[in-house]
Amino acid sequence: MNELPKDKTIELSTDYQNQRININFSDDLTDDRERGYILSAAFFSYCAAQGLSKDEVSDMVSSYYDEFLDSNA
Repeated sequence: MNELPKDKTIELSTDYQNQRININFSDDLTDDRERGYILSAAFFSYCAAQGLSKDEVSDMVSSYYDEFLDSNA
């Protein structure tokens, strides 16, 4: 029988003073692809739970992605 992998954690917190969102990963979550998969799955799950359509999510990403990149440069 295959064992399940150990659970890993991601903690998000706000920093309004510096206009940032802080992301802390558990020590065993070091693979960037796995981090990205977990974060994107959480984002899409949240959007679906809020009742957003694929078009609304696509529009949101299209509208704000460049702005996000510019603010983190």
